[in-house]
Amino acid sequence: MRGKGKKKKWKKWLIAVLLPILVLAVVTYGCISLYFENHYFCHTIIGGEEVSYKTPMEVEEILYSRIYRYSLEISGREDITDVILPEEIDMRFLIDDTLVRIKDEQNPRLWILGFFKEYDYAFPWDIIYDEEAFRQELDNLAFFQAKNIKKPKEAYLEYSEKEKQYIVIDAEPGTEILRDEAEKAVRDALASMEETLDLEEKECYKVKRTEGMDESLARARNKANQYVQSCITYRWNGNEVVVDGDIIHGWVKVEGNNVSLDEDSIKEFVSEQAQKYDTYGKNRIFQTTDGREIELKSGAYGWKTDSKAEGEELVKSIKRGERAEREPVYSYTAAKAGDKDIGDTYVEIDLGKQHLYLYVEGELILESDFVSGNASRGWNTPAGVFGLTYKTTNAVLRGENYATPVSYWMPFNGNIGMHDAAWRNSFGGEIYLTNGSHGCINLPYENAKVIYEYVYTGFPVVCYY
Repeated sequence: MRGKGKKKKWKKWLIAVLLPILVLAVVTYGCISLYFENHYFCHTIIGGEEVSYKTPMEVEEILYSRIYRYSLEISGREDITDVILPEEIDMRFLIDDTLVRIKDEQNPRLWILGFFKEYDYAFPWDIIYDEEAFRQELDNLAFFQAKNIKKPKEAYLEYSEKEKQYIVIDAEPGTEILRDEAEKAVRDALASMEETLDLEEKECYKVKRTEGMDESLARARNKANQYVQSCITYRWNGNEVVVDGDIIHGWVKVEGNNVSLDEDSIKEFVSEQAQKYDTYGKNRIFQTTDGREIELKSGAYGWKTDSKAEGEELVKSIKRGERAEREPVYSYTAAKAGDKDIGDTYVEIDLGKQHLYLYVEGELILESDFVSGNASRGWNTPAGVFGLTYKTTNAVLRGENYATPVSYWMPFNGNIGMHDAAWRNSFGGEIYLTNGSHGCINLPYENAKVIYEYVYTGFPVVCYY
């Protein structure tokens, strides 16, 4: 009996304690529910604004106040920016009963759910503005001003004097705006009251930016750089001529993604160097044995570049990207490089004195009298500088009405040459004036023999009066 009494006391105590708490909780929950009859739940967002615990009227005031501090900042290429302000286009917005309907959707008795989820609602208004003012403002934006509009440029190759190679100059997409796309982007931004608008992101430009390098342009760059990395160092008749990128890039033709060489200009360059350094066909200053300094007429002797062949060789070398030292292709060569190309080994023929000198490495080996072309018949031996054409023994010299055998034949100017003349008993003096040769240099047999032993093809022969 005593245990039952204790249980009853415990129940009474429990009811006495919990019942007030329960009643208090119900009343409290009910009061909070009444609060949320006119207030939004916790975690309620409308049009991007946090409006928890606010009434529709309070939210409407917040939204209305937004337009007074609103502006749309527009950005584009090349750091061009501009802004549109609501007052400039008479911008307003109309709010319907959306705020009330949102509140009605939130059952006040379920307010506790707001602590566990988020309620996010779109703009509850319509944006309106003056159309004429809007279009005028659009026209006045910096992006549509002539001074800010640049035509697009394609990427291209350019030779860098500093880097000594071709580099790719990036394409310039320009700043030409697509009017319709830009207008739509601005209208959409205003409608949702976005604070920033990037015209690049909205693809409002006529030409898009390209990422990375075009493969064909990269190949063209590599090809052009192979050309300009060539370096041909010439020994052009003893003169150094360096053909490197600084010269070669002037011959590189870049047309879009196509690279080629201006071969005509390369061959013209070779011709210019030949004209500058060749000695073939040019007069020379010569110191005679008797101490005179005379100007020698040009003849078939000297350095002569085969311009056509060398032009073709230079084109091939550049295309291969070669780095080499060499001499140009010559069609004629001389004994010594430079302007004084006769050197110190030569045959000197003084036609006035009818006397010949043979020098080898500056040493006088032989001197001899001779008989040259018959002056009375107009067969004078021509003056000039020549290279020995060839030499041979036991030749037969033929001409009109004659065939003369000689032991040593050394031609140097067409059919004119040096040879022995066994039929003559005397040489030198004035014999040539009336009883000269057909133009050849007639020599005593022994002297012709000595000369023959020393000379070779190309051996310099100097003739003067």
